[in-house]
Amino acid sequence: MAAIATTLFSLDAIATSGQVFTWRHAENGWLVASGHRRCLLSQEGDAEKGTVYVRHMDESEVDTDELAFWRHYLALDIDYEKILGELAMPAEVMEVGTGIRVLAQDWWDTAVSFVVSQNSNIVRIQRTMDALLDAGGGCVPGPGRLSALLGNEAFVEGLKLGYRRPYLEALAARAQAWYPARIDRRDVSLEESMAELEESPGIGPKVASCICLFGLGYLEAVPRDTWIKRAEREHHVTWDSRWGGIQQQFFFAWMREKGRGK
Repeated sequence: MAAIATTLFSLDAIATSGQVFTWRHAENGWLVASGHRRCLLSQEGDAEKGTVYVRHMDESEVDTDELAFWRHYLALDIDYEKILGELAMPAEVMEVGTGIRVLAQDWWDTAVSFVVSQNSNIVRIQRTMDALLDAGGGCVPGPGRLSALLGNEAFVEGLKLGYRRPYLEALAARAQAWYPARIDRRDVSLEESMAELEESPGIGPKVASCICLFGLGYLEAVPRDTWIKRAEREHHVTWDSRWGGIQQQFFFAWMREKGRGK
């Protein structure tokens, strides 16, 4: 089976980091979807040093191109040891966040996930996304398919979207003839992409920054939820101009851990 040697990497830490909702736990690893691709991931070793195995859903071998895709998706083509050394975060923050990497997700997957995520919790978000994944044959339904699904009252009732429904409908309608300029032009600034995303009803700065960080590759983007605002307020955190999004994921994990301990 295809294997990738890893350091500072943990599938479990990433799966629970709040950045991805297209993974499902399986007896022999994680079922993972990105765009129209799916794979089965498993890991041996620990977050400090280990091996990740990549297989098809039927556990058959992946080819070289597929392996390269998933290597990039998992951010295993980025030198995290160097980046984390430059960020020089407190030891406690580094320890709690060990193994977390910012995935290179499909932009549409992240857009749907984080529109669904508004004023919700991880369990509820995952439940809704699981229903969408089931409806999409294991992948997030594309814009046209999602629009059709959202027109099915019985299906929508099960999603329990509440006020998020029109936002998701607007996103699906818009995305049938549009996708962010960042996909075509690498010189589009974070501010420009944020503004473009915020033209869609229901997408504010926090959701737009999540899409930019997790789905469009802006590793400087810092989504500011309640935990991150507390980190800024209570611990005077400032964000790196290049890797602030990576830094954010570590502080997010740390603040949640501290919150659980209270």
